[in-house]
Amino acid sequence: MRTTLFYALALFLLPGCSSSKYQIVEPQPQLSLSTAAAVCELGENVSLTLAVAQEGVDGNFSLSAFIREGKASLTLDGSDMDTSGQWVQLAAKHARLVITPAQAGDLLVSFQAKSPDGEVSEQQDLKVTVTALSEITAETVCEAKIVNPAADARIPVQLHIQGVPGADGKFIVTPAVSLGKGKIFLNGYAVNGQASPVDADATFEYAPEEIGEQILEFEVTAGKTSAKARAYMDVVKNIVVTSSVEGCFTIEGAGEHNTEGEMITLALVNEELFNFEPAGWYDSTGQLLSNEATYALQLSRDCITQLQVRLKPRTVTITRQGIAQVEFQYLVMESGRPVPKVTYDYRTQYSADYKASEPIKFYYEEYRLDKSKIPPVGQKSFGMPTIFKGARNSTYLWRCDKKFTVYLRPEDNPGFTFNKSRKYIESPSTRYMIPDDVTIL
Repeated sequence: MRTTLFYALALFLLPGCSSSKYQIVEPQPQLSLSTAAAVCELGENVSLTLAVAQEGVDGNFSLSAFIREGKASLTLDGSDMDTSGQWVQLAAKHARLVITPAQAGDLLVSFQAKSPDGEVSEQQDLKVTVTALSEITAETVCEAKIVNPAADARIPVQLHIQGVPGADGKFIVTPAVSLGKGKIFLNGYAVNGQASPVDADATFEYAPEEIGEQILEFEVTAGKTSAKARAYMDVVKNIVVTSSVEGCFTIEGAGEHNTEGEMITLALVNEELFNFEPAGWYDSTGQLLSNEATYALQLSRDCITQLQVRLKPRTVTITRQGIAQVEFQYLVMESGRPVPKVTYDYRTQYSADYKASEPIKFYYEEYRLDKSKIPPVGQKSFGMPTIFKGARNSTYLWRCDKKFTVYLRPEDNPGFTFNKSRKYIESPSTRYMIPDDVTIL
């Protein structure tokens, strides 16, 4: 610069030279950046301005950028800029640069300016320290299936967050219901769609307003990082129908359901060879709901779940089957020779036209052959042949003389009402008609 000034002064002092024809010209452009170092997080931008000056030179300058270390993209006054050192013409002597780092670590970018006559400035370096993006993770814990929730039930949903919170030490959580219908509460307040500051471990509450699958979504943010967590639960109605009789029929339509608004029909379905019929359907307080054979119920968040079916008295007729002969062969010695002999036991049993819903016990004197002795001899004992619950036939009655005398005793059959004159015994659900050969005591 001093040399240029010297020659310019010398020319100015020469005879015949006029000062209006000469000016000072700097030998190279001067490039300056608004910052030489910066720190940013991956995903953020670094913005700076540059200026080019060269006294005595007019026209458009050019700029080159070269990434020596790291990866990034650049824009110059809003347009993408090459980063391999290619010259780009500047529209003015001031420009705005935006740098977007593409990886964590050190980023080093070198810039140079060039004047219209080809003079190049000294190199200016920009160093950016790029830190990795802070990561957060979030997960929820809640009960997967909610059966018959109370009217005011709020199901806890625990949210666990890992990562670095925001500057205030809090995470920002925005909850929403993406499937189903209900309200999400935090500290007693409904927060559906509202951003709320929470700690790393927070407990929300969910009040479902309909049955079915429910999905809650929690968007968690801390600074520029975010994460999402989902909570799934299935709200079901378990329809239970009770009766004074068990194990003889099923109730079609009972059980678990999770479709809001669905109509189900409750119906009594007898097991094979039972003949029960509904007398009425009642709620848990004993109020009659329907006296039809079936009962239709619309499922909802608040529908009833406990019902009782009361039964019409049924009639079961008991008869005795014929007497079957059971042969027993044996040998005896006569005149020194074995001689085959035959004797007989006789058995019978009682049968019902429908299965018994409670055991019925008969009483008689058994007189059966003792086959351990040759020849067999009759042996007497007391027996209690029984028609068990769910059976139609009794166990066998045995007499080797075919003389069956059978009784029904109250002490053997508690819970029954005995009617001697009309020959039946009766439980709360069933009247059993007794054959004439049985004596009711």
